[in-house]
Amino acid sequence: MTPDQKKTIWLSLLGGAGLALVLWALLAVLGGWPGPVPDPGERIALVLKLSVLPAGFLLVVVQVVALTRLITGAIDPLADAPSAWRRVDMRVLANTVEQTLIFLPLLLATAMVIKADESAWLTALPVAFVLARCAFWVGYRISPMGRAPGMAAGFIINLGMLGFVVVRFLG
Repeated sequence: MTPDQKKTIWLSLLGGAGLALVLWALLAVLGGWPGPVPDPGERIALVLKLSVLPAGFLLVVVQVVALTRLITGAIDPLADAPSAWRRVDMRVLANTVEQTLIFLPLLLATAMVIKADESAWLTALPVAFVLARCAFWVGYRISPMGRAPGMAAGFIINLGMLGFVVVRFLG
């Protein structure tokens, strides 16, 4: 294993630990908000409202890429060689689209199988997801390895929801 691979593993573990801390803090601050939501339809409605958080973040990334192209005169993205700064933004955009496309249906599925008294998770998860995407973007700005904590945190959220939904569905 190369030193870079070892560093990526440690940074990913840091991202996972940071995610655990963020989720714990969010659940503590929320104090159980919105309270028990026994009706699955109401939980779906809540999730759809909270989906504006990841969608809003995605919109911000799209706008940053678009405005950077406008400001730098790179209107035709196929005709120029983008700077490192722009390449990072474009990769963050592509990865955020991918992760959000995975996150949103999993959040909806989670809303269907979660128990009424666990509804606070439906609020904490989108907030944590957006914070993970922010950490990914900021970390990528620092270095390609710097994206590992945010990438790991987002991946753990998605993988955790998938596992949760499968276990609840089967059990």
